Amino acid sequence: MKERLLTLVILVVTQVLCSSLWAQSDPPLRIELPTAQDAEDYHFSLMGKDGVLVFYEGLQLNKDTTEWVLMQYDTNLQKQYSFNIHLPPQAAFRQSFFIQGKLYLLYQEVVGKKEIPRTFISVVDVAAKTEQLHVIQNLPKFEGARLKAVDGYAVFSFIYSDTYWIYFYDTHTENLQSFIVPDAAIISEQFVEIDSLNQKILLGLGVLYSNKVAMLSVFETNYGGQLLKQVPLPFYEDYYYNTARLKIIDSTHTIIMGTYNLSTSKKSGFYHTGVYTLTYDNSTMGYPEFYNYTNLRRKDTLKNGKVKEQQIDLQLLVGDIVSNDSCYTLITEVYYPEYNYTSSYYDNSSYYYGGTYNPPTTTFVGYRYVNAYVTCFNKKGELLWDNYFPFNNILSRRLARRVSLYYTPMGTAIFYPYNYTLTSCLINGYELIEPTETVPIECMYKKDVVEYSRDVNMYNWYDNKFVITGYQSIVANGKGNKGKRYVFFINKLEYR
Repeated sequence: MKERLLTLVILVVTQVLCSSLWAQSDPPLRIELPTAQDAEDYHFSLMGKDGVLVFYEGLQLNKDTTEWVLMQYDTNLQKQYSFNIHLPPQAAFRQSFFIQGKLYLLYQEVVGKKEIPRTFISVVDVAAKTEQLHVIQNLPKFEGARLKAVDGYAVFSFIYSDTYWIYFYDTHTENLQSFIVPDAAIISEQFVEIDSLNQKILLGLGVLYSNKVAMLSVFETNYGGQLLKQVPLPFYEDYYYNTARLKIIDSTHTIIMGTYNLSTSKKSGFYHTGVYTLTYDNSTMGYPEFYNYTNLRRKDTLKNGKVKEQQIDLQLLVGDIVSNDSCYTLITEVYYPEYNYTSSYYDNSSYYYGGTYNPPTTTFVGYRYVNAYVTCFNKKGELLWDNYFPFNNILSRRLARRVSLYYTPMGTAIFYPYNYTLTSCLINGYELIEPTETVPIECMYKKDVVEYSRDVNMYNWYDNKFVITGYQSIVANGKGNKGKRYVFFINKLEYR
């Protein structure tokens, strides 16, 4: 993307989206950056009350250098400044992570099939507008990646040849440490959490040993990647752990939540029967509690251990744990793949050649989202309440987590953006306080019409402030403002 990307930064200030829950001022506080149709040129990082950083690939200066442009906006989405960093021209963005005033950027060189790419970690000091570029040799090619960082240490992971590769990089010494489980392959990565209180990193990994035994464990390392301890999740003959998420409560208490299936199920690990919780205090596993989905939304849920387990085999997307001082909540979203089917038939329209046989066809049309289970626990892993949030006719070819929540003095707000709308409700435990309502995501002009939206997401920015981001194709019908535009947008909202 060339210098044309700098030509338009549209800034505005917000309207009421939902009179009871969400507000913007009028007109909406919104940034629009132009892009080509169906392109995904922009990346961003939320920096709390320091604003938001938007960055993209700019001009290629010479055969060895491409300019990347970083633009900082304040909490009113007003542009404060921009500055440039330099990377090799074939460096493709993979992931970013912001912490303690520094932005860590992970790139990998795009090369031919038989060439070995270079990997780059750029550490940007946002306030000082300085950059340190680190070059890593001889890593395999990857696209999607996870990245976290703390105190100059970066941990990143990716999938290569159906296994997970995990690396720790020390930007002070430029030492690269690979994380290896002896005599085993890493087949799933459930979480990577930084325990800054104890200067450790906690990895939740599924590993497959050479004797074909699979196990889900917590691996504790120091910041440099040295293994300190491995603690497997406790074995129960009737249950199979599918997923795991971890939340650090304080220096001695940690909670693990995830989904499970019954060992009697004939389905694979992509199917789920319920939610479990585990305490992980002082690096010691507690005893799991299992909550079958068929027993949720019952007043005797806390006694569900006395209720016989039922096999239901749901396909789920599992979110991260959202917490306040007393509640630890896990959201799981139910979906299924949807297909169109046609029956076989004979076409007798040809006079000369006779009938033609047309076989039956099956066409994938997308993923149908059904509902979200919202389960809230205390720090001991005991169920406080659960709730059920139905989706409003979502069919998407992109499978991604959509539902988030926000704790308020009145209760818990549950919400998700989709296309050009925002759907939300307010609950207090089992009680519905504000019913589900769907409202439009405001455009810049009243007569703008959104043709379609892509990659729309919503994030809690700071306090009760949120942003919605994504890409849109917009048709302008206003007086003196007509035509079509393709944009990357950021809208600011406030929960009130």
